[in-house]
Amino acid sequence: MGKRNRKTEQREGTFEVDIGYSQVEDAVMKTVMQCFKDELLPYFGIKGKAVAIAPTEAVHLELKKLLQDLNLVMGDGSWIHFEFQSKNEGLEGLKRFRVYEAVTSYQYKVKITTYVLFSGKIQNPMTEFTEGVNTYRIQPIIMTKFNIDELMRKLQEKIDVGEKLTKEDLVPLTLCPLMGGDMSQKDRIKKALELSRKAEEDIPKNEVEKIESVVYAMAEKFLENVEMDEIREMMRMTRLGQMLREEGREEGREEGRYQNLISKILRKIQKNCTVSEIADMLEEDEEIVQKIYDIAVSQKSECDVEQIYRELMKSKETKN
Repeated sequence: MGKRNRKTEQREGTFEVDIGYSQVEDAVMKTVMQCFKDELLPYFGIKGKAVAIAPTEAVHLELKKLLQDLNLVMGDGSWIHFEFQSKNEGLEGLKRFRVYEAVTSYQYKVKITTYVLFSGKIQNPMTEFTEGVNTYRIQPIIMTKFNIDELMRKLQEKIDVGEKLTKEDLVPLTLCPLMGGDMSQKDRIKKALELSRKAEEDIPKNEVEKIESVVYAMAEKFLENVEMDEIREMMRMTRLGQMLREEGREEGREEGRYQNLISKILRKIQKNCTVSEIADMLEEDEEIVQKIYDIAVSQKSECDVEQIYRELMKSKETKN
């Protein structure tokens, strides 16, 4: 079976409906940088401390929104602009980043440096170009130059000599599928989860859960379905795994409740009851009854409970 190239779920705090392969990576990378900027900036060799998240929308003169991936406000008042690239856009990408910098610097009156994190198989991307008398350049971060085998070896050696793992040690594991090295993707994910579990006594649980959540999200993107079954089994006994199972049970209970309600409403519709009458008899919110009623009567064929439920959930997602 092939890798998951598209995501179709939408839950609060996760990915949006129907976002593509590269967009999933962008969403994960933004989350990683926002949550772990204090640890990753030094890891990437970037000096200074980020003190806030800066706006990522700049208004062009033609009222076109320029959507940047991530902006960080640094301690000296300057901004660091991050872009995440899984495809090498070359000159076109650099020109886009130059526009981002120019407009944002002018609008917010700040100094900006652009760092582009290149993942995938990108090895030697274009990092500068000259037009007229001006040369524009970005600071590249080539993820394949970070070696996962070396990282795992250092962390294991630290454990073997009795040293405690720190948050700074574990945060780079969130990027393990993007790094260079010989370890398979499945082994990287498994080892990352094993190491995070060993650090549970030394690092606040909520921080470990954040790291595990990102590693799990990366696993869903990079691993085959059969490999994911093994990862889910590993996650089963963790706190995050318990949260995922509880979320699944809650969704199942919600679906069952709605389908039961839909069945009752369909029976009332067959008896020619009005929306107000149905809401009163079932002691349900009239707005919900109205939505189910409208979907049911709009179906040309025989009413189907599951189809009505899917249409109802689709309308809720659209509203949100």
